[in-house]
Amino acid sequence: MNQPKQQKLTQTQAATQVANHCHGFLSDCIRAIDLCAETPVLCDIAKRLRSQIATKKIKIFEANPLPALAHLSLVKDMALAKRFQTFAKGLPWDYSPRTSDKGTELAVCDFGRVLDMDAVVDGLMDSLDVGVIYVDCHREYPLHSHPPHELYFLISGTAQWRYGKHEEYQTLTAGNLIHNEPNDRHGVIAGHTPALALYAQWS
Repeated sequence: MNQPKQQKLTQTQAATQVANHCHGFLSDCIRAIDLCAETPVLCDIAKRLRSQIATKKIKIFEANPLPALAHLSLVKDMALAKRFQTFAKGLPWDYSPRTSDKGTELAVCDFGRVLDMDAVVDGLMDSLDVGVIYVDCHREYPLHSHPPHELYFLISGTAQWRYGKHEEYQTLTAGNLIHNEPNDRHGVIAGHTPALALYAQWS
């Protein structure tokens, strides 16, 4: 009779451990974005991200490691990438509705399922969509566009990125910061190793 309660406690403990790792990882990413940001817009986003994780509120979730993560061990271009490896398979991954592979080539994790990302700024609710996108070796996240602004902080992988006002793909490496304005067409083609990037969307 007590088995379900014990199982739930184990899931809660596992989620808490992964969420704590995720919070630390996000904090380090924000510090890196602060250093890379060259425009007032990106500096402001770093500030908003910091506000959103200031109060660490953990959500309960189930791990969902997708087949696309088979080459996760190749995600190691920066210390941040190696750190991400240690807890990545415990995250609630999902496949992208923009592709038909159902998680065999590409995986997305919304950090809003791991941490409460809402914050009150100047008396108003401020919420950014934040997470990571993982594109397996030699796979593609297809060109698309959307009304919100979007930031990408590249964590691992030398890949072909189309972004901003560029009409051709550009070769970018870990440590680069990308800003797509509303309706900019963008996408990525991974190289010999997976492409991993933190993303943030806002209106």
